[in-house]
Amino acid sequence: MTEESKLPWDIKQQCLWIVRGYERQRREYLRARREILDAGGEHYTTAIVDGEEVRAYMPTSHAAGRNTEDIAIRLAALESSAAYRQMRAVEHARARIGIGLPEGVGDALRDAIMLNCQNGRKYPFERLYVIGIGRSEFYRIRDQFFRQIAEEVGLY
Repeated sequence: MTEESKLPWDIKQQCLWIVRGYERQRREYLRARREILDAGGEHYTTAIVDGEEVRAYMPTSHAAGRNTEDIAIRLAALESSAAYRQMRAVEHARARIGIGLPEGVGDALRDAIMLNCQNGRKYPFERLYVIGIGRSEFYRIRDQFFRQIAEEVGLY
């Protein structure tokens, strides 16, 4: 990799933290999505009273509601959030790791890069035992992974 094509250190660090937060963002997204889909047509507000969550239901009107449209709008808002875009960027970049390699090597490489991103001190290249990939090649592929995330999120 030439010097001008390297990803700047600060952008690489931002991508690293995006990858580290991927599992949490994915859980939060799935929880929010399930909450939107399960909400139905009830309109209520929640409040904490004496340490207990209480729901106050709003009076209903007898006019026709637009529940499906409301759900679609809320899902569209959720999927246009920055956390969702970051989560999808990690998934897309992860899917591109190991293209052109045998399936077993590609899967092992994907898992190794994700482990290395989660904790580089606990999982350096030497402890990951990726067969068929050298150290410099491993880190080159990891840098490509970060570049793809940065480009999709709009950092670079």
